[in-house]
Amino acid sequence: MSYEEIFRIRRVQVLMVFVGLSLLVLYTNGLSLGWDLSGGSELKVKTEYPLPYVTPDGTTVTMELVVEILEKRLNGLGIKDFSISPWGTQYLIIDFAGTQPEQARELIERQGKLVVKVGNRTAFTGAELVRIAPYTKSISTGKWQVPFTISEEAAQRFREVALLALRDAGISPENVTNFEALSRDPRVPWVEMYLDDVLVNSAPIGGSLWQEFIVAGKAPRDLVLETGSDEEAEAEARSVEVVLRSGALPIKLEVISVSSVPPELGMQFARNAAIAGFFAIVSVALVVFLRYRRAGIVLPIIATGVSEVIIILGVASLIRWDLDLPAIAGIIAAVGTGVDDQIVITDEVLLQRGYSMRSRIKRAFFIIFSAWFTTVAAMVPLFMIGMAALKGFAITTILGVTIGVLITRPAYAKVVEHLFGKTKKVKKRRRKR
Repeated sequence: MSYEEIFRIRRVQVLMVFVGLSLLVLYTNGLSLGWDLSGGSELKVKTEYPLPYVTPDGTTVTMELVVEILEKRLNGLGIKDFSISPWGTQYLIIDFAGTQPEQARELIERQGKLVVKVGNRTAFTGAELVRIAPYTKSISTGKWQVPFTISEEAAQRFREVALLALRDAGISPENVTNFEALSRDPRVPWVEMYLDDVLVNSAPIGGSLWQEFIVAGKAPRDLVLETGSDEEAEAEARSVEVVLRSGALPIKLEVISVSSVPPELGMQFARNAAIAGFFAIVSVALVVFLRYRRAGIVLPIIATGVSEVIIILGVASLIRWDLDLPAIAGIIAAVGTGVDDQIVITDEVLLQRGYSMRSRIKRAFFIIFSAWFTTVAAMVPLFMIGMAALKGFAITTILGVTIGVLITRPAYAKVVEHLFGKTKKVKKRRRKR
């Protein structure tokens, strides 16, 4: 059978169309590599309580809420390529590009509960912030600061708490005339800002603010949180801004493990995976040749297997699925299953000569569909309850064997059917002569 005749088979043409589309998608989108191949970090995070959890103030904490807040924080940190995978009711796995997870770890473990006090009284909390401006450096003080705006109700409460603190200090607001002197009076409590019960900012109320509180009766809404003037203070200001923007976590999170892969090592893993795939194809070709001693059988099997890999990678590129080492293992497992199915088809066609060609193909596909069903049945629970790495292996295995059953196996079966069917007809004609 000539190559032209093979390419005229409809199912082979369908396979070629899928291969062509996959190559086009790969050329357009490229492949999205996981953190262990491109270089990055993985953090395993544990929640304080199993979720969902109802806090003492009646807030229901769900895994979706925690993921939403963490996504805002990682986006605020400038991390664009990351994924958050809940695992069970108390764990999350966070993969992201970059090999310096310390800052991300700090943001994740920060609950972000802001409490502002004057004396022993709470003036307002982080839940009452309505706007957070980008952190900046004050021209007058040279300190890094995070400007923010509070609600009108919080501003009014801030004024009331400040006046109560003034009276607690034994000072009557009605008798105050020198507001600058009042701001330097050691008896007057300072404004203290706590983030997760840690004092991050403490400063006296300025004279102009006292004047607005007492004389004008106003309650200013624009305030700032200062962190200092050095590089560490700048990093702290950035972290505080991100935490305030994302909102407070209703419960505490703990990073229980951190794994990092440098970009150079990730590229080495990717090269080793490609080399392993190449030698796997060579090994399969050698074993198939030793089994059948026919190049006409070896070439279609290898060509079908390579086509299957291209289609799997094309689908992964289309849906932006991150390919990591477990996912590559899943692809190799799927291709190995595909080669096994092609051997089943070949043996049925060559050995079961007591049946018609159509019956042999049907018998082969009964075995193939049974194997497909058992493989998917085994992978689905692994995908549902497994960790992120196991999910990658499960989804690529399911994707690979499904593509094989629907596209590549039927194409190979038609090639074998036409190849050996024509051979048989030629032999019959020679006998008649």
